[in-house]
Amino acid sequence: MRRRTQKTKNRKICRESRSSEGFTGLEAAIVLLSFIVVTAVFSYVILGSGFHTVQKSQAVIYSALEQSSSSMLVDEVMYIRNSTSGNIGMIRIYMRSPHSLVPGDLSKMTMSYATPKGYCTIEQDSPLYDNGNPPAAGKWNIYKNTGTDSGTDPTLLYNGDYVIVLVHLPVDRELKPGDEYWIEVVQPLGLSMLISKTAPSLP
Repeated sequence: MRRRTQKTKNRKICRESRSSEGFTGLEAAIVLLSFIVVTAVFSYVILGSGFHTVQKSQAVIYSALEQSSSSMLVDEVMYIRNSTSGNIGMIRIYMRSPHSLVPGDLSKMTMSYATPKGYCTIEQDSPLYDNGNPPAAGKWNIYKNTGTDSGTDPTLLYNGDYVIVLVHLPVDRELKPGDEYWIEVVQPLGLSMLISKTAPSLP
């Protein structure tokens, strides 16, 4: 009886041992499968994030190239006296685009004017290009565009061309010799250009 009991116990131990080993293997398989799934999902997320970052970087680079390629420069500033008041009533700004890949749309350009006495916005005149006629007081227009000689749109500034922008100062903001003033020109793509000068003495 004792031997049979001992054999029975041994069999139970063996069965329990085999059952335990089989369960452990199943657990390992589940853990491995879970690890593979998590790794795959993580890799997908990382790749998606990487592609998004690359696309965003490309968009930033293209935007920067477009902005830099369409920037405008001020070549010269000249002044026109108001024959009635004797003060400086209009300012001529010579602008060009040195290396533009795309033409600058001057109709999207905005301008503001400031002196120590105050600040104001200089609005576009209508029409923006009026065949060499000056704008109304407190407004600006395109006085000349060399590109119009070849039949291009006078409100577009192409590479190699230049424009004369005529600013007609408000009557109560005209300049006297020695007056400081600032003109901020916000270009079509948002680039800002500041003109900071002192009004000269006119002959």
